[in-house]
Amino acid sequence: MLALMNKIKVTLLPENREIWVPQGEMLSEALLMAGFALETPCAGHGVCGKCKVQVMGALAASTSGSVESAGHLELYAAEWQHLSLEEIQQGYRLACQVVLQEDVQVKISPEFREVLRKTIDITSTGNGSKFPLCPLVRKVFLVLPEPTLEDRLGDWERMERGLVEKGFLPRPDQMERGLQLDGAVLQELPRVLRVNNYQVTAVLYDSKLIAVEAGDTTASSYGIALDIGTTTMVGGLIDLATGEQLAVTSRTNPQRSFGADVISRISFGSQGKSQLEKLQSRLLEAVNQMIDELIEIAQVDRNHIYEAVVVGNTAIHHLFLGLDPTYLGQGPYVPVVTRPLQVKARQLGIRLRDSSYLYLLPNIAGFVGGDAVGVILSTGLYQSSDIKLAVDIGTNGEIILGSAQQLLACSTAAGPAFEGARIKHGMRAAEGAIEKVIIEEDVKVAVIGSVLPVGISGSGLIDAVAEMLRLGIIDHTGRILSQAELPAELPESIRRRVVKDNNSREFILVWGEESGSSRPITINQEDIRELQLAKGAIAAGIKVLQKELAINKDQITEVYLAGAFGSCINPVSAMVIGLIPAMPLDRVKSVGNAAGAGAKLALLSRSARKQAAGIAREVRYIELSGRPDFQEAFLNAMYFPNLFR
Repeated sequence: MLALMNKIKVTLLPENREIWVPQGEMLSEALLMAGFALETPCAGHGVCGKCKVQVMGALAASTSGSVESAGHLELYAAEWQHLSLEEIQQGYRLACQVVLQEDVQVKISPEFREVLRKTIDITSTGNGSKFPLCPLVRKVFLVLPEPTLEDRLGDWERMERGLVEKGFLPRPDQMERGLQLDGAVLQELPRVLRVNNYQVTAVLYDSKLIAVEAGDTTASSYGIALDIGTTTMVGGLIDLATGEQLAVTSRTNPQRSFGADVISRISFGSQGKSQLEKLQSRLLEAVNQMIDELIEIAQVDRNHIYEAVVVGNTAIHHLFLGLDPTYLGQGPYVPVVTRPLQVKARQLGIRLRDSSYLYLLPNIAGFVGGDAVGVILSTGLYQSSDIKLAVDIGTNGEIILGSAQQLLACSTAAGPAFEGARIKHGMRAAEGAIEKVIIEEDVKVAVIGSVLPVGISGSGLIDAVAEMLRLGIIDHTGRILSQAELPAELPESIRRRVVKDNNSREFILVWGEESGSSRPITINQEDIRELQLAKGAIAAGIKVLQKELAINKDQITEVYLAGAFGSCINPVSAMVIGLIPAMPLDRVKSVGNAAGAGAKLALLSRSARKQAAGIAREVRYIELSGRPDFQEAFLNAMYFPNLFR
């Protein structure tokens, strides 16, 4: 199961909707998992009293300081401060204080539901995952009383008192260590308070004060969601107050100069400290450049960016942090760390304010990292009652199969062909790249940016090969047929595009006079072999996971195509070349950068972040290397399906 084995039932009234959550879970978290966005400015400390709900059928009233019940739900001191005796007798509780041990019924008032309805859709991906907008970063405008001879409270304690009075912190006697703050804040606090007449904005990261800003800056709160792929990096600047994406940028991972795949980079990084530092510094500088671009596009203040959430496969994760990847590259492929990590941006030289944080989603195992967790999170696979398949198509292909009962994951070294590398005229999905191909009486191409084509992207390559298969230009082994072998019904406008390429053959997609480079854009025999290797690895991985779950392809109710160009892939073409199992077209959905969507969810919702940690613990990892059944499936998957002859 993708949760603890001991589960309890929470019934939401009046609609009698049932949700199942792990025993020992907070009621507030259970409601968040159900998509109810609790208004908790105190971050669940029981201070603000705004998460009041009525718990039915499991409580008996008591005025002794606790409530005895079949569910063993204790009434904490914080609740006595916000609930009247009458409310307690009616079963009202603060959801952030209730630890669930047995089945309960919960009634949420209509006015609370209205607030929830306005909040719930903000961070929905549209693919089944909905989380409340509740980032770890919170901003609070404070108008503090100035010190007097009668009120000589220290500046730090004055801030703490203001936050307690606003309901954003518990009283100091209810906290183990009181208000925590960044060292840099303490240095600047006296000046900022006095220059601004004690009217300042406190910036909290969870329960830690990380900045004090002049005046009211509560409307300016930003974060970055960063998906670092083996070949392509994508970053988005997000408004933490609204969930809106304000800017997006992408670029090629500069580590490619040390190897197109993660194995090559691990090999280089394992040679010594200086080699590892080269890999890390090259990547971190690219991240800094992306941050600069996002700030320029959105025109926001760098000092108002407080967090970046980072996802990537396990190898990229290690190289980003500068962790020794040696043993990740050797059987049994053990990572240095799998749990989620939180580090200061300045520790890695990331150009954000000194108190900003980086949060890295957890890894699963082997090369299946936080990017796969992001895919599972954003697509909702972890809560599906039906068996679904997600394929994150890239250089390091990641495959997830299963349902809420059990999810399996594996990674395959698909190589960079899907992202345009090792293809004669391949390029990433940028302006001038052919992204779609249709062959009828002649060849028709769609080009990104509506300019003359200069190369072909991964989605265009898949389309082109699928069309060549359909028309009999290549056979099921991947061989480009000679002019004499081509089907007789093929029109001359297509036949003449098959030409000799040294000792082999190639197919001309775009004539030289029609391209932006004045050179023909072609697909040659080597390109097709590269595609066969890439799609064969993915298809074989799917086969092994099907075998592990003991299911056939007809039991898969939906397939999600994810990745840097997942939204561009034609599902029909993907099935024609055998990349994914053949099935009714309405079962296949392109979900684009699902890993990046998962990073965004984790940035915007502490509930999503907690769910991600649970996903990483519960997904069952399948290691493919050394498995005879994978090798056999891979050899078979190198062939194209014989669908047309």
